[in-house]
Parts: sequence; structure tokens; C-alpha cells
Amino acid sequence: MLKTLTALSLAAVFALPTAAFAQFPDRPIKLIVPFAAGGGSDTVARIYAPELAKALGQNVVVENIAGAGGSVGAAAGATATPDGYTLLMATPSTQITGPLLQSNLPYDPDTAFEVLGTIFDSPNLLVVPADSPFQSIEDLVAAAKDAPGDMTYASPGVGSSAHMASELFKLMTDVEVEHIPYKGTGESLPDVIAGRVDWSIDSMTSMLAYVRTGELRALGVSSLASDPLVPEIAPIADVVEGFSATAVNYFVAPAATPQDVVARLREAHNEAVNSPELEKRLNDLGITLVRMTPDELDAKITNDRAKWGEVIEKAGIPVQ
Repeated sequence: MLKTLTALSLAAVFALPTAAFAQFPDRPIKLIVPFAAGGGSDTVARIYAPELAKALGQNVVVENIAGAGGSVGAAAGATATPDGYTLLMATPSTQITGPLLQSNLPYDPDTAFEVLGTIFDSPNLLVVPADSPFQSIEDLVAAAKDAPGDMTYASPGVGSSAHMASELFKLMTDVEVEHIPYKGTGESLPDVIAGRVDWSIDSMTSMLAYVRTGELRALGVSSLASDPLVPEIAPIADVVEGFSATAVNYFVAPAATPQDVVARLREAHNEAVNSPELEKRLNDLGITLVRMTPDELDAKITNDRAKWGEVIEKAGIPVQ
């Protein structure tokens, strides 16, 4: 009898997760963006969230948690209760540059997350103010060489993909330019537009609208080849041979999230990214949806970590 009761009790216990999560989700879900409002990841998250909400039948609320190049928000996502109700829009700083630049990350970048799906792997734009004297990358590089250290560039934070792309540009053109980090693209943009900094390499998501309104001038795109969504903007690689810098954004949950919840979230993500409305709105921003398997994303993270680790070492960017 004791064995029978024990077996029944255990069966009931193991049945609890399935019963508990059968109704998932039964309340709103929070989607953390690890940068301030107004940046590329935030813009995409606010377009993506309503489509994910439709697929799940629950509201998805975007919350910005900025700081330390994205690591504060990433840590909030990694350490959240693993029940599927707190998710993270992961960026390169989450698992690629964060571990290279911070010695005391409050999470393990290799084990803290369960990948739910990739959203995009987007190039950046090199932009200058509309009234800048620089009409080309050649102009910009020549001016930087003529006055080493006098020129400035903006980024949305140390360790961000924009920061890494800019340091790669400096190394490949052998120029000395001062880095002015901000807490997000939303904070840096007014200074770039106003000319308080000389240039920025930042996400096409954030910059393209201002290029189209004439507030910024695009000197180049950071993909190796022309981007089909903005064929009028020449690749930086046309002048700086081999230059390439893109930013992958993807959707994750804390690692211990139950697998039935993970499966539901992946299903909803796939439904969301197959929405024609989502694709059109992202295309209008110059973004092409990218669908990677978890293995393909893992390979990209590994390769990019090696690439940007070399940039960090050569540029002498200090580890904090």
C-alpha cells in the first residue's frame, strides 16, 4: 500500500507542471529590451511584441532596462523566474561582447538562456549630420587622419554592436577618433543630428528613418555587399576592403523555463515572424527577417565572439 501511495503521489507531483502550464500564458508577458527606448532593438521589439501577443492570446509588454552596455537588462532576463512570463530581446552584448568586456557578469552567457527564435541580423549605417562637410567615407577618413583625436563618434554604449563596428572601422582605416558612449541610441541620436559628435555607426533600424527625412546623411552600410532593402547606400567595404559588422537580435527565455512553455513560445514566435505585417514594417526600416536554427545561432555567437575579441584586444578596450 505504501508503495502504491508513493507511486500515486509521485505521479501527481510530476503531473503538476503539465497542468500548471497547460493554460500558458494566462497573464501578460514582459519582454525586456536591454537598452533605452528609441534604439534599434527597442524599435523592433515594439513592432514584434503585438504580433507575438496575437499568437499567444496575451499582451506582451516591452520594458526597457538599460545600463552597462546591455548587461543590466540581460542579467534581469537571465535571472528572472523561469516561467515564460519574462523574456529578453537578446543583442550582441548579451552573449558575444558582454563576456569579453565584463569580468563579473551576473549570469553565465553560455548557459543562462533558452533560445526561442532569431529575429534579424541587421547591418549598421555609418551616418553624419545632414550639414556635415563629409560627403563620403574617403572625406571622413582623410579628416580624421589630418587631425588625430579631434574627431568624435557616438555609440549606444560600451560593448554594443555599434561600438564594436566603430572600433573595427577605426582599426581598418588607422584613424584616431574619440568614443562618446551613451545609454542608448535614443540618447545619442539628438547629438549626432545636431553635430555635437561627428559620426556614428549604428543600427539601420534606428538611422534609416532619419536618413530618409534628410536629418542624417548615410555614407555607407556595414554589410559586405549592398543591402537589397537600401541598394542606394554603398557598402563601407567598397572603400574599406573586407569591412563587415552586423547585429543579430534574438528572442530568449531563462534557461530553466519548462520545455512545454518553451515549445509554446517557439510556436508563437514562428507565427509572429511569418506575419506579412511584421515583415513589411521591418522591411520599411531596412530590416530583413532572419531565421536561424539554434545551432546556427550558436555558431554565429562563437564566431562573432572570436572576431570581436580580436577587435577589443587590438583597440585596447579595457575589461571592466
